[in-house]
Amino acid sequence: MSLRTRLILTHVFIILLTLAILAVALAFVLRDYQRQVQLARLGAAVVPLAFQTRAMVQNDVAPREIVTRLQPQAGDVGNVMLVTDKGLVLADSANNLTNRNISLNPLARTEATRGFFWGQTQARANARALLYAAVAAGQLRGQNVYVALAAQERPLFEVLDEIGTSLLIAGSITLIVSLLVAFLLARSIAKPLSNLSRATEAIARGQYDHRVQAKGGDEIGRLAASFNAMAEQVQRARQMEKDFVANVSHELKTPLTSIQGFAQAILDGATPTIESAQRAAQTIFDETARMTRIVGDLLLLARLESGQTPIAHDTADLAQLLPHWVERLRPRAESANATLTTIIDPLPSFTGDPGRLEQVITNLIDNAIKYNRPGGSVTITAKAQTPPSVTHSSIIRRRVITQPQTAWITIAVADSGFGIPQEDVPRLFERFYRGDKARVAGGTGLGLAIAQEIVAAHGGKISVASEPGRGTTFTVHLPANPKSLQNA
Repeated sequence: MSLRTRLILTHVFIILLTLAILAVALAFVLRDYQRQVQLARLGAAVVPLAFQTRAMVQNDVAPREIVTRLQPQAGDVGNVMLVTDKGLVLADSANNLTNRNISLNPLARTEATRGFFWGQTQARANARALLYAAVAAGQLRGQNVYVALAAQERPLFEVLDEIGTSLLIAGSITLIVSLLVAFLLARSIAKPLSNLSRATEAIARGQYDHRVQAKGGDEIGRLAASFNAMAEQVQRARQMEKDFVANVSHELKTPLTSIQGFAQAILDGATPTIESAQRAAQTIFDETARMTRIVGDLLLLARLESGQTPIAHDTADLAQLLPHWVERLRPRAESANATLTTIIDPLPSFTGDPGRLEQVITNLIDNAIKYNRPGGSVTITAKAQTPPSVTHSSIIRRRVITQPQTAWITIAVADSGFGIPQEDVPRLFERFYRGDKARVAGGTGLGLAIAQEIVAAHGGKISVASEPGRGTTFTVHLPANPKSLQNA
C-alpha cells in the first residue's frame, strides 16, 4: 500500500470518526431542543385553559367534567389533567392517570417563577416520558389544584426524520469536501516523497546528476534541499574518484612505459656497451623510485584520511623549530638562485606532531622555490593572531572538531613567482592536480593534498592566495596551546 493511500485512508477514518462524534453530540442537542420546544408549546396552550378552570373550580364543577370541557380547546397539543399540589391526578382526559400520583419536580425552566410547573413523568412502564406544563387554578374541596397539559415526549427519530434529509445533504457535502482536502493534502505530502524516492533510485543506478525540486521551508522542503546537497556531494566524490583513478593511471603509466622500454632494450641487446646499459639501468631505477614515491604518498594520504596514521601530541616551540626547517632548504634555494627570508614573531607553544608539520612546511617552501621566477624570493612568516575569518572549526575524518582556543599560530610561505590562475586555485589541493602542465617539475602531485590532511588533523586549516604575475602565498592556521595562552 502506497504512502498516499495510507494517508488518504487515515484522513477518511478521522473524518468519519469526527462525523460520528458530531452526530452523537447533535442527537443530544436535538433531544434537549425538541423537549424545550414541546414544553413551550404546552405552556402556551395551558394558559387560556387556566382562566376557564378557575371559573369552573369556583362553581364546584366536578374534576371529570372540567377536563371533558377543556379537552376540545386543547386540541392535539396535549391531554388535559387536573392535579393537586400533592401530585394526585383528580382527572385525566386520556393518559389513564386518574387517582394516581405524579412527580411535581419542576424541570429547569425560567417560567417556573411565574407559577408554571414544568415536569415529566412516566404514564406506564416501558412508555415514553410524559411531559407536562401546569398552572395554578385555585382550590377545589380544600386542595390547591393545577390544570395541566401533558403529551408524550416525541422520539428523537421523529425529529431526525424531519431534518434527516437536510442533515444527510450537509453531511455528504462535508464528507466530499473533506475527502477532497484529504486527497490534496496527502498528495502534497506524498508527491515530494515519491520524487525523493525516485531520485534516490536514480542515484543508486548511477545517475548522480539527478535532483529534486525543493519548495518551501517545511520538513519536506528541507529534506529535498538536503538530498540535493547530498547528491551534489556524491556526484563530486564520484567525479573525484574517476579523476583519481585516471590520474593514478596516468602517473603510473609514464614510469611503467619507460621501465618497460629500457628493459626491452636491454633484453634485445640494444645497449651493447657498459655505459648504455648503465644509463638504461639508471633510468629504470629512477622510474621505479618515482613509482615508489607515488605509491608511498598515496598510502600516506589514504591513512591520513581514514585516521589510521596516528598524530603525536607533543608540545613544541615553533619559534625554535621553524628556523631549522628553513635552513635545511637553504642549499636548495641557493641552487635555484632564490632568496629565503624568515620573519618569526614570539609564538605560543604548540601541541601536535612536529614531524608531520615539518613535512607540510617543507613541502610549501620547496614548491615556492620550485615555481619561483629566476632570482625570486621566498618569505616565511610566523606569528600569533586571533582566530582567522576562514573558519573556527575543521572537518576531520567526517567529524566536526571545534577549537576553543582564543589565538592561532599562522605560518605563511610567500613567493614572488608567476602566480596561479584564479580558475586553478580552488583545485590546488586535489590529488595529482597541476594547473600548468608546462611548469611541472617532478614530484608526485600529492604534496598539497597530504599537507591539507595533516593540517586538518591538527584542527587547523590551510589556505592559498595568489595573484598572477605577483606571486602566491600559502598560509597554515594552527590552534595555539591553551595552557600557553593562560601562562602568557
